[in-house]
Amino acid sequence: MSVPGELERARQLAFADDHAGAQALLLALMPQIVALDRDDLALEVFAQLGEVYLVRSAYDGVAECVRRIRDCVSVYVQIAADPFSKDAAQVTLPPDVVDEMVIRYTRRADHLEIGLAAAAGDHEAAAAGLADLIAESDAGAAPNLADEALELIMRARISCAVALADDDGHVRAEPLWDAVLAVLDEREQNAGSDHLWVLVGIGYGRFCVETGRLAEAEPYLRRAGARAERRRWELASARVLLERSAAAWSRSDVVDTERLVTLAYPVIAQHAIAHDVSRCWLYFGLTRMAAGALEAADECWQHAQRHWEELGRPLHVHRILLQRSWTEIFRGRYAQARDAIEQARGVLDSSPRTTWLQYARLDDLLGSVWRAEALADMGFDGAGDPDEGWRELEARLAGSRGVVDAAPGTDGYERAMPKFERAAELKIPAALAVDSVRHTLADAIARLRWTAAVSAPILAGAFAVAWEWENVDLVAELIEYQCARGTFTAQPDPSMVVDWEVTATAATPATADRAEVAFAAGAAVATTSALTRLGPLPPLRMDPAGPPVLARYRELARERYGRVVTSAEPVWTTWP
Repeated sequence: MSVPGELERARQLAFADDHAGAQALLLALMPQIVALDRDDLALEVFAQLGEVYLVRSAYDGVAECVRRIRDCVSVYVQIAADPFSKDAAQVTLPPDVVDEMVIRYTRRADHLEIGLAAAAGDHEAAAAGLADLIAESDAGAAPNLADEALELIMRARISCAVALADDDGHVRAEPLWDAVLAVLDEREQNAGSDHLWVLVGIGYGRFCVETGRLAEAEPYLRRAGARAERRRWELASARVLLERSAAAWSRSDVVDTERLVTLAYPVIAQHAIAHDVSRCWLYFGLTRMAAGALEAADECWQHAQRHWEELGRPLHVHRILLQRSWTEIFRGRYAQARDAIEQARGVLDSSPRTTWLQYARLDDLLGSVWRAEALADMGFDGAGDPDEGWRELEARLAGSRGVVDAAPGTDGYERAMPKFERAAELKIPAALAVDSVRHTLADAIARLRWTAAVSAPILAGAFAVAWEWENVDLVAELIEYQCARGTFTAQPDPSMVVDWEVTATAATPATADRAEVAFAAGAAVATTSALTRLGPLPPLRMDPAGPPVLARYRELARERYGRVVTSAEPVWTTWP
């Protein structure tokens, strides 16, 4: 077969995720290309190799391919600037072919650098590179390459959007997906268009699952799976199954989650896609934890943590550490659980991609540890004993009735009260901060999704610890806060409206029986078309002689997370 035919075959192998075969074929072609003295074919080899290395996370290889492409292209640019040089006499390709070659492979190198920056978490550099690629394409150079330029832009946007979501940047990822979907051609044309559609289906389907839009995710995932199966792209089919398992977990369908991830894992493991392998282990652990098999769950999460540490993904390491801390809580090893959470805090501190919400959720979980230890002091029948074996622990949890037996005045009761107070100091400010986001959501469906999936579980924990602490005044204040949720105003305040409605993600579940929803930070946006907005209440005062309700906890929410829970209006009185 001719060299161009072999290059096309290498591309088909890459589409089918046979990266080793594609790499071997491309490298084997180089001696023949050198003998032919065809720089255009050599550039195609480096461009395809760079794409293969990018998928395989071999980033040094990507950088080397970009360097070789740019070195070769720069020679032709210099020749064009001085057509009478001695190098110009050695050019055998026609001038129009050279011009197109320079434009094509400059764009291909730009595309690789965008993917490299996105994969490294340098989202600003990736966005700048994408903007330059779009601007260069809009300039109208090389009309024959217009379709190829559009595809490169789509693929670059997909790379940026997927990388942003991995760093909890769902707000910034949404416009990228909107731009991709606006030009996505749903017709089946060739392997290249099908491969692009599968990438979109998997990536956007995952984005929808992570932002709580399960109904929107399902058709994209199923159609992507159908195209992958028709092409017999087994890894792509397995990745679709993994995203469908994540959606099943978000629906609390443990059986379907286990079934789908079990189907996906062998293929993903065979292709050694480390990030997806870790995600498989995460869901294996969740389903085993839901079934009460704590030892098996912890073993699964150990595998996931090891892979994410090897990949250098701090946010994922932080999440799995939080997940594993639940095992320590169930075992009654509260000091070890706090150590795991502090280790997760250190990982967050070392990452440049963090949000206040991640710290609020971390504090809420730390409060749960103190609450669990206080309940153990109170004689909670489901509390684990650090000296118990796994089988005894699992049996204890299965038989727990959820009761405590420490009466007021007993040693256990006295030990528990300060721990409940400490738990409240952590959980209530976090709950108020997270719930304050609800007042910034203009979209009613997004507001409901946030309330049900994020605010409600954390607020429920705040209520529980206040009740168990037997702090009647605090419980009353929380009830007052909960009953008077917010106000409507005819005076829109753009600074109060935040794009949080796109940011729900089920990527960081924190309990065994439901997928917790984490959200990424949003930026303030103007909403001049809104007639009304939902806004926070002014401070509320229940007692004429006392301070506004939850005043100290609201101040802690401001100090720790920068969230202002109430508006700056005069205090409202809540008595008749």
